[in-house]
Amino acid sequence: MMADRSRVRMVRPTLLTWFSVLATLGVVAGTVAFLLRSYPTLPDLLPVRFNSRSRPIGWQYKTYARALMPAVVQTALAVILGSVGGLILSRSHDTDDEDAPDMVAASTTAEAIALVGFVWVAFQAYAAAALVQMWQSSRAGLGDGYAWLTGAGILLSLAIGYRAHRRLGRPAPREFVSEHWRFGQLYKNSSDPALFVPTRDGSRWTLNFGRPVAAALLGVVLLVGVVAPTVILGLLLRL
Repeated sequence: MMADRSRVRMVRPTLLTWFSVLATLGVVAGTVAFLLRSYPTLPDLLPVRFNSRSRPIGWQYKTYARALMPAVVQTALAVILGSVGGLILSRSHDTDDEDAPDMVAASTTAEAIALVGFVWVAFQAYAAAALVQMWQSSRAGLGDGYAWLTGAGILLSLAIGYRAHRRLGRPAPREFVSEHWRFGQLYKNSSDPALFVPTRDGSRWTLNFGRPVAAALLGVVLLVGVVAPTVILGLLLRL
């Protein structure tokens, strides 16, 4: 009887993915250090609401939780996007072929997510500096750079997405097996180790819902798209 040679391991991340992850961690650590160093210089009452003349009309007591809020947002972004990347890179293996189409798709997608995460974590570093300046000066606004950097972050994210799309290309179509498809377009095959598979017409990539990680990935994406913006908006309004 032959031994089962199948195994579970991670798809190898690209060097750019590793660089993005390390750079993201470095930015978070730098932001925490900056906010902790700035904390003694902040007023005991932090201005959080301003009138039309940029004069403060609402305050909150200075606490470490409030002062470190930009770093909290950074950490949340890093953890959530890191979880998505980790799920994408997981694969039930029976091959060591790093050039397999689904493995290339997984590493390319994870790289794009890591790059986008770095862009927005770096943006929050600017937001941290702008908030400290606002608290210290008691003047409304996060500076002209906030709007410019927001636009730059959006453009960079779109460019990263376009680059990943070009690298993924059109997947090679597979032989159609009717029992592997549900509701016409939902692929489900637990014996297939790939997470990314071609759609029925081979025009793009889809997920293999025969793997439990696909449902987990979908849940995390919904968390990012629905819950996270609501929580972050609430935190910003508190500031």
